[in-house]
Amino acid sequence: MQTLILLLSLLTFLLPVTDMAIKAHVDYNVALVKVDDNGQIYIDDSKKSSFLKRVNRIRTKGCFCGREYMESTHSLVWSDVLYQSALGHAKEMTRYNFFAHYSIDGNDIGDRLEQYGYDWQVAGENLGEGQESFGEVLSDWLDSKSHCKMLMNPKVSEMAVATHGRFWVQHFGKPIAKNYHRIGRKY
Repeated sequence: MQTLILLLSLLTFLLPVTDMAIKAHVDYNVALVKVDDNGQIYIDDSKKSSFLKRVNRIRTKGCFCGREYMESTHSLVWSDVLYQSALGHAKEMTRYNFFAHYSIDGNDIGDRLEQYGYDWQVAGENLGEGQESFGEVLSDWLDSKSHCKMLMNPKVSEMAVATHGRFWVQHFGKPIAKNYHRIGRKY
């Protein structure tokens, strides 16, 4: 464990302090990230799997969201595009020190997904601030009726979770079928 923390400290030291710098969220289940030659940040495959398993375990069992019981529903798959959009929003909130479902320029989840090339039929977002681990933010989302209902929404098929600074962003989506076009927007 000391080696991992030291490695993360060295990475933080070696990276320039900009909005592109990786700030590892240190807990005992550190979300390791990879950076490709183009500067794209990707979450470690084991973390994707862990996040998905935890969310899908809840979805396939069903749960109470407030006083309303949400029936079990299908499992979700990970989307790297949703991850990039979630990370982008988390980084923006960190950079500009705000916490909201709307971007600093007024864009909502649908606008942000479109900017990343995700042609969505259904879109949704959960936000968290200050939680120390994925387990903690997931528990908080389950304790909030609206966040819980988003997590249990049977209309979505994909998800991703990103963290940056003190912020957590979970994006949900269902891509629109080919040769179809969205008419109007409803969240």
